Amino acid sequence: MKNSTRDILIAALAMAAAGTLPAAGFQPPPGSYRTSWLGNSFPGDGGPNGFGYWVQNGADEIEVSPDGTVIAGTDWDEAGRCVGLYKDGQVNRGLVKREGGRETAWGWNTGNRALAVDGTNLFVANTGQRLLRFTWTPGELDSAKFAEEFEMPGQAVGLAARAGTLAVAYTNRVELRRATGFVALSSVPVSGVSDVALAPDGAVWVIASNAVRRVVEAGTAGQDAARDATNPALLRAPVSLCPEVAKSTAISFAPDGRLIVCDDGADQQVKFYDVSQPQPRLIGEFGEKGGLAAAGGSVSPRRLFALRGAGTDTAGNLYVAMGFSGGPQGNLFLRSFTPAGELRWELHSAAFVDGYGFDADSDGRWIYGRTTIWEMDYAQSKPGKEATLRAISLDPVTTPPEDWRRKDAGTALFRQIGGRPTLLMMNMLACGFRFYPFARDSRFARPGGQFLAENAWAWDVEPEGTLWWGDAPGRQIRRLPFGDWQPDGSIAYATNRSETWPWPDDFDRVTRVLYDPKGDMLFLWGYPKGTPEESWGVIGFEARRYDGWRHGKRALRWRAAMPVNATGSEKGGPLTGKSVARAGDYLFVGMVKADGPGQHYVHIYSQATGDYVGSLSPDPKVVGEGVGWIDMVMGVQAHRRQDGEYLVLVEEDWRGKNLLYRWKPGAKD
Repeated sequence: MKNSTRDILIAALAMAAAGTLPAAGFQPPPGSYRTSWLGNSFPGDGGPNGFGYWVQNGADEIEVSPDGTVIAGTDWDEAGRCVGLYKDGQVNRGLVKREGGRETAWGWNTGNRALAVDGTNLFVANTGQRLLRFTWTPGELDSAKFAEEFEMPGQAVGLAARAGTLAVAYTNRVELRRATGFVALSSVPVSGVSDVALAPDGAVWVIASNAVRRVVEAGTAGQDAARDATNPALLRAPVSLCPEVAKSTAISFAPDGRLIVCDDGADQQVKFYDVSQPQPRLIGEFGEKGGLAAAGGSVSPRRLFALRGAGTDTAGNLYVAMGFSGGPQGNLFLRSFTPAGELRWELHSAAFVDGYGFDADSDGRWIYGRTTIWEMDYAQSKPGKEATLRAISLDPVTTPPEDWRRKDAGTALFRQIGGRPTLLMMNMLACGFRFYPFARDSRFARPGGQFLAENAWAWDVEPEGTLWWGDAPGRQIRRLPFGDWQPDGSIAYATNRSETWPWPDDFDRVTRVLYDPKGDMLFLWGYPKGTPEESWGVIGFEARRYDGWRHGKRALRWRAAMPVNATGSEKGGPLTGKSVARAGDYLFVGMVKADGPGQHYVHIYSQATGDYVGSLSPDPKVVGEGVGWIDMVMGVQAHRRQDGEYLVLVEEDWRGKNLLYRWKPGAKD
């Protein structure tokens, strides 16, 4: 088959891009650099796809085995850890998998919203309406082996197991089944169910419409469905047996029979009940009252937040899972405490399809994520040790469930706008910014309006908040100065003072824009006339620098062909980069895909000349192989520190973190 004109043009542009590189291909930049990371307790090393060390993207719930293993379940982890096992601060290397057969859920069929443990059996109710049983050796994190599978009548929202009995919760009922053969015992109609637990005496407890209820009494699990269904106590309006809990998100039972309830309301605590009598009695609370919310976002071990689950082991140690949703956008924070309340260990995953951003005014000391604030210590030389989590910026109590940061992911930028420190968020499809100004007396960022436009990819933000929109309607480049903060806390841009310029005549499309206000330089990326677009949302084949864009005599300083993933497009042709950033004397271009193991590149270009300088790629000894895929338009952020070191943050979805490159152009290896 003959090549089309489109393919020939793309190939020619790819060759032109390759011609800007040294004969030997991509090279490290001058000086020295090293790879680090932040956003996950583990670097993601430990093996190829299906193996390795990282904390999963989120958890809908957790179960705790008597030996102190935490089993965390989610419907999606990018690299497939939908069932994670954690013990003594460690994580399983080999993923829990049901291989072979028809795929019914993400993560080797283990994507789930409900799981349970009973002795040597792990049960996973996956999102494909299958109950999977795995055998394991309690306490051995890599011992899980698939045993059998059963079809389920619906999507389970909760699962509990004890002494060979399963309680399966659906939104409108709870089924009791034998673990052996998944044989039905009874079914209890209960509306609004979100979690279920089996007490040591055999009673079945649920969360239904936010009420904690006992729906099957001890010793009655084998009743037939008709008899259970006519129980008047189950059919009346739900009244919580735990009135001290304002917002119940998870329930479980301790080995000693105490009922454990996660209260994600104003108290932000784990609460313990004696259920030996018909009316449960509150006998204990764990966590500072008000948790993180009462402290304005500043973290400490006993300030809990966004509670997803809790449980204890036979030694009395407590395990708590926190996250803003059950899915990967919610993040995951796991903590273990002694019976005396002292922290034993903690783990976190605080990035999904997320890019972090620098506070330039702090010289990179502070880094902001979608929900997190990190303090950096660049004197630390061991990879992964520079970052310390100092605050959570999303108020777990007052932020509504529909807030964008709870249910989506994106790149975080930090700017001082109109005298207010502000978090700016952009999602994977760009389309503008959502603004979250920080409260003056806390570390919480509150919703503050948005500036959005469909199918718009080219954006930049000056230090004081002025927006640049490179692909504005009418083939225009638009500059929008900040106007004011409104009485309701939302931002307003002075559209009546906006400036506009037409695209260069020989551009078919502008895809990215960066502006240097000090030098009055504008950098554009895109597609010259007659150049076909090879994919959506990428930067295009050419970059340009214009001098004197606003104030001087405008002049084109240089043009440079951009690098490509040689066979990265859907049709196997060249694919241009995804993200661009500017810092100091250089431009940084992040590629969508890796060219091979350890070959995901961020290419560096001189701002002065447009010449290729070198390429950053992850050290497999630090973060493992297979790293690298940028989904975000602003998935690369860069900052030059006062001592001349360049910091480059790179989105790394695969195993839930951001890469951090530390480059010293003048240093020797």
